[in-house]
Amino acid sequence: MAYEIQEAKELVVKAGKELIEKGLIARTWGNVSARISDTQFVITPSGRAYEDLTPEEIVVVNIEDCSYEGDIKPSSEKGVHAAAYRHHPTVDFVIHTHQKAATIVSITGMEIRNVYNEFRDVLGDKIPCAAYAMSTTDSLRKKVERCIEMNPSARAIMMMHHGTLCMGDDYDHAFALAESMEKCCEKVIKDNYLRHSWNGVYSDDDKRNYFLEKNEAGVMPEAILDLGSSVRNGDTFTLTVGDESCEIDVHTGIAVSGGVAPKLEKLHRAIYNTEDCTIIRHLSTPDVVAVSQTGEGMTPMIDDFAQIVGVDVKNCPWIDGDTDECSKEIGEAIDKRNAVLIQGLGALITGNTEGDMQALDIIMNKACEAVIDVDIFNRAHYVPKLECFLMRTVYLAKYSKKIDEK
Repeated sequence: MAYEIQEAKELVVKAGKELIEKGLIARTWGNVSARISDTQFVITPSGRAYEDLTPEEIVVVNIEDCSYEGDIKPSSEKGVHAAAYRHHPTVDFVIHTHQKAATIVSITGMEIRNVYNEFRDVLGDKIPCAAYAMSTTDSLRKKVERCIEMNPSARAIMMMHHGTLCMGDDYDHAFALAESMEKCCEKVIKDNYLRHSWNGVYSDDDKRNYFLEKNEAGVMPEAILDLGSSVRNGDTFTLTVGDESCEIDVHTGIAVSGGVAPKLEKLHRAIYNTEDCTIIRHLSTPDVVAVSQTGEGMTPMIDDFAQIVGVDVKNCPWIDGDTDECSKEIGEAIDKRNAVLIQGLGALITGNTEGDMQALDIIMNKACEAVIDVDIFNRAHYVPKLECFLMRTVYLAKYSKKIDEK
């Protein structure tokens, strides 16, 4: 039964906040809608942060042609939601998420044909996977709609390289679908590792070591050199390494305050002289370190990665005794990107706001976990290079500016 319009708008706002709390979306990724009649639904606006969203910003959209009321632009994925309402008359609440495990499984292009018994009451017998098309396009809408048509009993589907679509009878059902799908996909990933490794017990550490052994990349490092984090303010930047901070002139590398500048100033200065950024942060989480250990760069398998990080990410060495040359190479490698892998040490990410850094942290960790898991599946598929370029260009020109206006 469709919602009253005000209740629908309030539930959509509530859902956005709950999705963030449960880790199913971040920033403005994904979208939420609720049916208000046989011909209309309300949906989240385009490019606005869920934390500050109000019911007045929720947009009324017509199911038939996706035309909308008012001056606020609805989510660019409104066509996907409209397709869900057209083909499922009893669906009254839809959430599109970019949740981690389901997105990783979607990269393989495989459907989950035999859902585990513990999730079958919610998810049904299988979780299909819609073929890939670039986000926000009519092609994506058509491919998702085709997947819905071909799988009329499925209420949760994966969208290849992208995320999920959960079509609930109501608010609670939509969330149950999203949460059950994530747990189901986590179990698929773990069982796939156990099947390939012949290990009897699962652990994240064992999975990373299996990945490294499979790729002849040694083992996880016992200790990680702190590459420091810094914040720029005009002609100086404050570099923090461990518990020590030092203010450094970006042009000369001379310490302005805080004692003698550490040799890592060369690394940060090389990046500031290449990138128009004000924050550099070192990521040394286990999955990022494991991928960096291979010495190989990264090519987007998730469309968020292409948008937020870059059309690729390079992997450079760091040699303590050769900081000048290493710093120069890393500075060049991060040009026109927002991350660079440092072999065996993780990654450096760059941005201009804390929102940028949160998004980069999330997507780099998700993408590195995807590299590990998909390699074990032996079914790596990559986002087409031209589409990576187009998404990155649009993101830099429009979305990244819009999100920080709020």
